[in-house]
Amino acid sequence: MRRFKGVYPVLYAFFDREGRLDRDAMKAQVEHCIAAGAHGIMVLGLVTEVHKMDTVGRRALVAMVGELLAGRLPYAVTIGEPAAADQIAFARFAREHGADWVILQPPPGAGHTEDDLMRHFGSIADELVMPVAVQNNPVNLATSLSPEGLTILLKRHPTISLLKAEGWSVDIAKVISSLDGQVDAFGGHGGLEFVSLIDSGGAGLIPAPDCLALQVFMYEALTSGDAERIAAAQEVHKEILPLVVFMTRSIPGLLCYGKRLMARRLGFAEVYDLAPSIAPTTFGLAQMDRLLADVLKAEDRFLARPAR
Repeated sequence: MRRFKGVYPVLYAFFDREGRLDRDAMKAQVEHCIAAGAHGIMVLGLVTEVHKMDTVGRRALVAMVGELLAGRLPYAVTIGEPAAADQIAFARFAREHGADWVILQPPPGAGHTEDDLMRHFGSIADELVMPVAVQNNPVNLATSLSPEGLTILLKRHPTISLLKAEGWSVDIAKVISSLDGQVDAFGGHGGLEFVSLIDSGGAGLIPAPDCLALQVFMYEALTSGDAERIAAAQEVHKEILPLVVFMTRSIPGLLCYGKRLMARRLGFAEVYDLAPSIAPTTFGLAQMDRLLADVLKAEDRFLARPAR
């Protein structure tokens, strides 16, 4: 039996004009995700602009979202502090503020060997008394583990029972198979390979909340065992894939247009960016609106009560 599964949207970080976290906006986003059927919530991924905040800001966000969630859904927190001791301290802080599990990022910079990464992750996980995941993202992070390295790591350290698996679905399938399914592997990258991940035995998805209600529908259909529902989920995937591709082409682009798309859904008139950031263009906003319109049509088609 899986302890954690489903769709865990990673929250955008909304700020006010002075660059402070906007509690009202964060609350609206949390409530939107709950209403859309999220199975859990995650913070401090790249979507949360973790790289633009210092430790004090990251801790403030973790505490704020933990308070807003108030235990209504499982809560996952990504830990990106540069040193192992700092990751341990941050993970303990997150647990004190409601986190049910944490996701460890590799140390910064390139040049780390697989042995380096396994020592880094293992030394942290062995100090924690909560479920631990590792983030393996060969696309956006400087270092990552091979499928073989991941398998060895998870066998050595039983606290590591989850995986934020953002590589190629074929490689993720190797890890799941090698561990006889004894890992809860969550995909990323907006759900580009969501169907393939679930087919391989994956536990769920950690996307931005752009298409959340439809991706919840997909997860529940793909894991239902019902052929008609599975076919419907595959059709939904085709409908939302253009928006997912548009948003995942670059992290700066996702933060620019994804946050504005979510602001449209939540009814916010203004979005305030933290530097460094890119400014939206008239063309980019028009493309965002066109793709969002297609997603809204899919919601009307597949969902009884779409969460917009």
